[in-house]
Amino acid sequence: MPSPVSQPLDSCTAVTVDHPFRVLITHDTILRRVREIGRAIQQDFPSEPPVGVVVIDGARMFVRHLQRTLVRAMEWHELRASSYGVGTTSSGTVTIGSQGDLCVAGRAVLIVEDIVDTGRTIAALRDRFLAQGAAQVRVATLLSKPSRRVVDVALDYVGFEIPDEFVIGFGMDYAGRYRELEEVVVYDEARAASSGG
Repeated sequence: MPSPVSQPLDSCTAVTVDHPFRVLITHDTILRRVREIGRAIQQDFPSEPPVGVVVIDGARMFVRHLQRTLVRAMEWHELRASSYGVGTTSSGTVTIGSQGDLCVAGRAVLIVEDIVDTGRTIAALRDRFLAQGAAQVRVATLLSKPSRRVVDVALDYVGFEIPDEFVIGFGMDYAGRYRELEEVVVYDEARAASSGG
């Protein structure tokens, strides 16, 4: 039975010479772990699936692959929420966009995130949905950065725990760039500045 907790990282030190980053998690490793998370969600919701809330833009690629692993169809909604501006560290202020037609009263909710570091965004979303009457709120995140946590939040399905480095790729960006990368990579600002990237 797959574990819902994170998997240890392999030692991935490959450097892409013409870009300012190094590979932290390979594409194949990500896909294997996403399949395990999908199976765990199926087992935890054997009868009625939760309503899925995708935190955009970063979690779109993660959820696209996650959806392929789920046998039962789920209702999905996208919600913009973030504590980041254009920099590489949390601003400390969480902004949450409109929910549109999302109604969570009496329902189980699955929040899907790309990365949880401070925990502020997840805590704000969980509090909002519970205040709106959600029966339960669970969280699936591709990445968790526990060394950065300032709010204690429960994470139910974690792909990988990572060190305190700024990561991009697999849907995550730096100032709108690099979301299309198939790996999770560490962004090196100093190297980017020296190379003009």
